[in-house]
Amino acid sequence: MNDLMHFLLFPGHNGETPAHVYWDTRLKIAVGAARGIAKIHTQNGGRLVHGNIKSSNILLNSQHYGCVSDLGLTSMIVATKFMPTARFYAPEVKNTQNASQASDVYSFGILLLELLTRKSPVNVTGGAEAVDLVKLVGSAKSKERTSKVFDADLLKLSSIREHMISMLQIGISCVAKSPKKRPKMSEVVKMLEDLWMMNTGNSVSLERKLVFVDNRIPTFDLEDILSSSAEVLGKGSFGSSHKAIFNNTIVVKRFKHVNVSRKEFQQHMDVIGRLGHENVAELRAYYFSRDEVILVYDYQNQDSVYALLHGNQGSGRRPLDWDTRLKIAMGAARGIAHIHRQDGGKLVHGNIKSSNIFLNRQNYGLVSDTGLAKVSSPIRRSIMKNPGYCAPEVKDTRDVSQASDVYSFGVVLLELVSGKPSEQKTDDGVVNSLVNWIQYVIQFDWDADVFDITLVRFHSRKESMRQLWQLAMDCVANVPERRPKMPQVVKMLEEISGIVTGGQPSVGSILEDIQPSIGSTLEDVLEDLLPRLTP
Repeated sequence: MNDLMHFLLFPGHNGETPAHVYWDTRLKIAVGAARGIAKIHTQNGGRLVHGNIKSSNILLNSQHYGCVSDLGLTSMIVATKFMPTARFYAPEVKNTQNASQASDVYSFGILLLELLTRKSPVNVTGGAEAVDLVKLVGSAKSKERTSKVFDADLLKLSSIREHMISMLQIGISCVAKSPKKRPKMSEVVKMLEDLWMMNTGNSVSLERKLVFVDNRIPTFDLEDILSSSAEVLGKGSFGSSHKAIFNNTIVVKRFKHVNVSRKEFQQHMDVIGRLGHENVAELRAYYFSRDEVILVYDYQNQDSVYALLHGNQGSGRRPLDWDTRLKIAMGAARGIAHIHRQDGGKLVHGNIKSSNIFLNRQNYGLVSDTGLAKVSSPIRRSIMKNPGYCAPEVKDTRDVSQASDVYSFGVVLLELVSGKPSEQKTDDGVVNSLVNWIQYVIQFDWDADVFDITLVRFHSRKESMRQLWQLAMDCVANVPERRPKMPQVVKMLEEISGIVTGGQPSVGSILEDIQPSIGSTLEDVLEDLLPRLTP
């Protein structure tokens, strides 16, 4: 913060042409400084005074927001000698030398007039003499005479003329002769923020700051994310995902069409940030504006379930074995069940699909993108990226629920069983959902077509495959009330997989899996058995 507002506006060198200062920059200086002064005025029981507001005490941060310096020094000085040539002090201060919050407002009004006119109320070394800005703008109360007052650079931009006049009106109210007629700094902040909204149409640049959840130590900021060369990971219904590398690798999710207020969003993120479950991806940080939301997660080193099932179809593909598919289902189910218990048992994931489920280090499913549907505008069916995961009622109403989460998870289970994606295109170009396809196939010979052909070698696990298929079909029931709750799904998966709480497989499931090897040598049996008993 080594830039000063004073030297940005008034370089002070003979013959030097002042640099262009953009309107957005001037607004950001005003908003930042106003917020700082308003914060000062709330301290010490609402009695703290700055006492020396002037452009040379306004620093600019890296984003060019105004930052107030020399806080409250006048309150520690018994006899303050005010510069007689300085024209940024309120009239009552010049007479009594007693600074107040009202006199701070007056001095801030002078700052606004400096930003508008690019004329200084103090003598500039090597530059022009001090100008009585209050008298100068007194002649600009009619729009016809503003050309004699405003900075010539600003007058070239007809699109901001009304905004300049609005700032001028704020400045004039601040420099009212009577202290009682001046607004409070909190009111000035509100007026300037409203002006910013008029100027940009959004509040993105007012607080370009990441909020780190759960008291995490910031290792990067929003500007780092926005300026980094990130790898695009994919685009979904709500937005896009990017991979960025700072101290460690992160995933940045950016999406638009937010349908909640800032307060509601922050409350929702507080719930998401406290999930704390081994099968739910942890939110690290977030950023909110009316036009865009950014969420930051740790990068998952292993691929998504979608990529593992459908990504590489070449000769080098290594298909998922049955035990891994069961662990994926088990982990994801536990994660979703945990989500459904939060926020008084009302939290909904809203976007469950195989591309949002990853593998943790133990190869159990890990659910990401929790709760985005609640803070986003409903997605039109025509632009849904993966409508095959949507429950029938969601396609009609676009309202997600815990029951629709169960349906979506049922589609993921069908993917694990069949090895097919949530939607398929027929030879004649018709797109058919996996659910509809399976319901059609089982009318004939489902046993031959439903299961992934790569699972043929796990013949001994055919019964658990049938059970998982049946559970999936229960989850994708057309009527929401007929679908099981997620805790029931977890319990049934534990019975199917033999994986008890804590993640270890039961001895019974292991013996069932190796039974075809009993006729082999002891060494063969142990070679198959021991890895399954190892944590």
